[in-house]
Amino acid sequence: MTETKLKKIKVLIVDDSMVSQKLYKGLLSRDDRFELVGIAADGQQAIDLVVNLHPDVVSMDINMPLMDGIEATRKIMQLYPVPILIVSSLYQPGEMGMAMEVLEAGALNILQKPYGPGHPKFEYTARKYLNMLQTMSEIKVVKRRTTPANSTPAINRNFHKNISKPCLQATEYKVIVIGASAGGPEGIKTILNGLNPNVPVPVLVVQHIDPHFAEGYCDWLRSTSNVPIHIAAADEVLIAGHAYFPPGDQHLILKSETQATISGDPPMKGLRPSVGHLFNSASKVFHEKVIAVILSGMGKDGADELKLLKNKGAFTLVQDEESCLVFGMPGEAVKLEAACKILPPQAIVDLINQIFSK
Repeated sequence: MTETKLKKIKVLIVDDSMVSQKLYKGLLSRDDRFELVGIAADGQQAIDLVVNLHPDVVSMDINMPLMDGIEATRKIMQLYPVPILIVSSLYQPGEMGMAMEVLEAGALNILQKPYGPGHPKFEYTARKYLNMLQTMSEIKVVKRRTTPANSTPAINRNFHKNISKPCLQATEYKVIVIGASAGGPEGIKTILNGLNPNVPVPVLVVQHIDPHFAEGYCDWLRSTSNVPIHIAAADEVLIAGHAYFPPGDQHLILKSETQATISGDPPMKGLRPSVGHLFNSASKVFHEKVIAVILSGMGKDGADELKLLKNKGAFTLVQDEESCLVFGMPGEAVKLEAACKILPPQAIVDLINQIFSK
C-alpha cells in the first residue's frame, strides 16, 4: 500500500534583505508543509514570479527598491490574485502607515517579522509565521477592482438571496457593532469615513489583526475617519458618535447601555478579540436596538451571533461577495439567513446614515 503524498504549500518570499531571505528560507526548509518556489528582491520581481510560479501564498515585505510591497500587492491582486501575507518590522519609521496601506491594497493579513535564531522568542514567532502562511494559503481571494473615487458602488442584484424575510426596522437604535477579519480594513475605513459625525450612538468594532499592529491600525483609520476613534479601556464610558476598538489581544464587550469593557478571557473559537463575543454582549444589553455589521473576513466568527441578533429584531447588514476580499464570515452569515441586507460597504454606511436621519 503506497502512502499518499501530501501536496506541499508553494511559498514565494518577497524581501530585499539577504538576512531576512536566509531566515525565511531556513524556516521553510525545516517544515514539511512547505515548498519554497522562489525569492524576489523587489515588487516587480514578485509580480513576474507570481505569474510564472503560481505560488499558493506570498510572504511580502513592504520597503523595497524599484517597487514597494504596496504597489506590488495592488498589481498582483488586480492581475493574478493570490493570498498575500505582509511580514513587517515595527521598528522602521513610517512603516506602520505603509503596512495599513498594503492591507487596503488587498493583502490578507499582517504579521510582525519573526525573530532570528538565538532570540528567546525565535521558536514562538517562527511557528506563528509558518502557521499563518498555511492558514493564508487556504483562503480563496478575489481580484481587486479599481474603482473611481467618486463612483457609486455596484449593488449585487442577487442581494435578496438568502434573506428569508424582510427585517422590520426598530423604532430606535442604541449602538452599532461591526466585525471584520481579512479584507476588513478597507470596509471599516469606508464606513468610518462615510459615517455622519452626528450619529447618535456609539460604534464598537472588532477587527482581527496582529496585536502588535492594533494601535497603528487605529492611527491609520484616524487619518480619514469622520468620527473620533478610541482604543477602549476597562469600563470605558461610551460617547455617541465615537468609535471604539479593543487593544491588541483583548475582547471588547458591552457591559451596559453606557459602558464597554475589555477582557483577557480565553479566546472564543480560537479568536481574541472575537466578533461573536462583541455581538453576543450587544444582544444581551440592547436586544433589538442594535445595528450589526459583518464585513470581509475568513472563518465564521460572528455569524451565529448575527443570526441571534436578527432573531431578536436587530437590523443586520452583511458585506456582499462582489466587494469582499474574502467571503468567509459574510458567507457564513448569508448561509444562516442572518442578514437583513447584503450590500457593499459604501451602501452599508449610506443606509446607516439614512436610518439615523429620520
